[in-house]
Amino acid sequence: MVKARAAILLASFLVAWTPAAGAAPIASPSPPSWKQIFEDGQTIYYVAATSPGQTGESDTASLLEFKVPQVVGGAQVWSVVSHMKLNCEQKQVVTLDNTSYAQQMGTGRVIQSQGTGDAWHVPEPGSLGELIWNTACGKN
Repeated sequence: MVKARAAILLASFLVAWTPAAGAAPIASPSPPSWKQIFEDGQTIYYVAATSPGQTGESDTASLLEFKVPQVVGGAQVWSVVSHMKLNCEQKQVVTLDNTSYAQQMGTGRVIQSQGTGDAWHVPEPGSLGELIWNTACGKN
């Protein structure tokens, strides 16, 4: 179930993806530590390894890394970082933005960064969103 939902998430991201004109190299002060939460034959998923948020809203990030780079719009993409907010009390998530990178583990040149227009929602049982919520909220 997680594998199927992960493939749908990946497909929807790639369909909506358009390269950023003149995208600049990233300037990240300190990359997060990542905890692997899922792997299949094509991808590895990680969540930022932070202290679980038990009350109110908290910020986290997830990382999708391709085992073989994707070529979209003439640019090579090895990884995608999604910034999210979680509400551990109400079991809700919202994805704020997705940023694709030219190298593994969310490093290298930024290829594309875009907001999602997502709304707060309860992740579907067995979905990648539920796996991220469980891990980030300390439910695993």
